[in-house]
Amino acid sequence: MRAWMNLRYAESERGAAFTRGLKRLGYEVQHGTTGGPGAKDILVTWNRIGQGDSSARAFEAAGRPVLVAENASWGNDFNGGNWLTLARNFHNTSGMFPVGGPERWDSQNCELAPFRKLGENVIIPQRGIGPAEVAMPRGWPYGKVGRIRQHPGRREAVPLEVDLQQAAKVITWGSGAAIKALVWGIKVESHMPNWIGQQDNTYAGRLAMFRRLAWAQVTMDEINSGAAFERLLA
Repeated sequence: MRAWMNLRYAESERGAAFTRGLKRLGYEVQHGTTGGPGAKDILVTWNRIGQGDSSARAFEAAGRPVLVAENASWGNDFNGGNWLTLARNFHNTSGMFPVGGPERWDSQNCELAPFRKLGENVIIPQRGIGPAEVAMPRGWPYGKVGRIRQHPGRREAVPLEVDLQQAAKVITWGSGAAIKALVWGIKVESHMPNWIGQQDNTYAGRLAMFRRLAWAQVTMDEINSGAAFERLLA
């Protein structure tokens, strides 16, 4: 029973936590990918880029689980925590993780700001990485009107909360920056089908989205203990 771990910074403390959690569930951890999964193998990959996506498709074809990790939708340091996203098959996508009750979000005691009524439109593109099923298409946002905030990548940029101080609406394919904007009371127009942050810009719809979203955000303690993997593999 092997867990193939295709993780960014596999030699980091984060990588060590993934290894410990998987071993606690009884997996022998193999670093890298394979196109020929065994009958009890699983794949744990950071996003689905290049060889990671090719291996994920081989696992899916064999009926074996694929777990996809990425930076947390609401930010890795959300509410003073240490978070990542973990889901089945595709991250950033609804329906790829089991959803429980409201308690996981409600326990964060995070107050959602009232929606702003006036302000500018800000377009937030992504880097366009990942498999075709979820990546932002070339040429998006297709003529949408607003100020474009370029994806910061590794360069220094104005902090998001400062840059969106005058914004009343964010237009996105499916960016985590838009999840943060919703917390701050900025309405969001999203274009990605089945985006994990899709909602209707009402207080009830936004709250319901966060209560679902919370089940795809996992703490490093849950990774380390194996609980994050166990929930998705049940």
